[in-house]
Amino acid sequence: MTAHIGIPQKSAAFLSSHEEAVAAACELAAGWKQVAASIDAERRVPQAELDALGRSGLLAITIPSQHGGPGLGAETLIEVFLILGAADTALAQVPQNHFDFVDTLLVAAPQTQKLLYGDVLAGARFGNAIAEPNRRSRADLKTAIVEDGDGYLINGAKYFSTGALTAQWVPVHALHADGRVRTAYVANGTPGLELRKDWDAFGQRATFSGTTLLTNVRVPASQVVDRSLGDPGLLTAQFAGNQLIHAAIEAGSAIGALSTAARWLGEAETPSAVRLARLGDLRAEAEAATALVRRAARLVDAALERPLPPQEAPLAAAIAVDEAKSLAYELGPQVASELLDFSPPGAVAERLRLDRFWRNTRTHSMHDPVRWRQAFVGDYHLNGRLSADLQAKLKLAAPIIPNKASDA
Repeated sequence: MTAHIGIPQKSAAFLSSHEEAVAAACELAAGWKQVAASIDAERRVPQAELDALGRSGLLAITIPSQHGGPGLGAETLIEVFLILGAADTALAQVPQNHFDFVDTLLVAAPQTQKLLYGDVLAGARFGNAIAEPNRRSRADLKTAIVEDGDGYLINGAKYFSTGALTAQWVPVHALHADGRVRTAYVANGTPGLELRKDWDAFGQRATFSGTTLLTNVRVPASQVVDRSLGDPGLLTAQFAGNQLIHAAIEAGSAIGALSTAARWLGEAETPSAVRLARLGDLRAEAEAATALVRRAARLVDAALERPLPPQEAPLAAAIAVDEAKSLAYELGPQVASELLDFSPPGAVAERLRLDRFWRNTRTHSMHDPVRWRQAFVGDYHLNGRLSADLQAKLKLAAPIIPNKASDA
């Protein structure tokens, strides 16, 4: 079983503004760029790099001000992930779920908020143990949580547990007998929690998204949250914002790869006109993807600013996120696959490690197949029809929504 990973003691910076968060992300990304290739090649657990993430203060930027955080919004968060995604797709994915579990705490009890917000402000990170193989939906879980005295017992198995191996807390989704899913925040090192280092991936190796086993894991009631009790519109907006991080990682990855390609062309004595044209074409597409990502972030913030947002605001945000994914999830792998076309002759050592760009972005893009997003966007704009998942989140009785998503 994994040894306990202690909570940092006030070791994290406090980032109070958008500008400070962006500067911290740039500094962190610069360090990640130096080691990303070796982490991938050596299949090394990126503990030092993730410790630096904890110290940066970035993990706490979305904690509300009333709970001691800076309360920065989706626009700032997405800008951070555009920067981190440009540095390394795999390392950038590790904290993606963390921010979803920070959002979950908005509906938690005060004592739960005090404990977990405090740890995040000190530099702690949430991993995740959500996904299960061969399940029909996110709510169709075998992992069970049952009352046990003044707490709960959890039994089950998870896979694709991104970041859990190196996190201080491992939030677990488990099904209660009442049919609702609970989120249990399990401290890394809790008896019965086994985090396996069995991630044998084609790409995204640095995420170490291995298997999590839970055998009679006991969790105090103060560390269990029923997120389903929250307002459907607010929950939809939060979910949209968290999913937008994936699009930001892909768009950032494209920008990062194109910056490398531009550097190579700039070093050439006489850059090929064909290559210059292709670089310009791809860069224009990357700027378009980035613009869609930023537009979606504005719509997420607009939905979150309302205590009980009407369905139109979170719906607009959710559709905009799918639109951003529809472009970014295709562009990231495309740019990475063409990167070798720009590499200079003789750059053998550098070319040998360039394969990770494509392996990472292609593996990450399979997280949420782009054909699903494009079909949902097309069905909405043609027929006004929502995906079953989005309809369920908004708790709508009818699948037809007359108002189309628009910019804020």
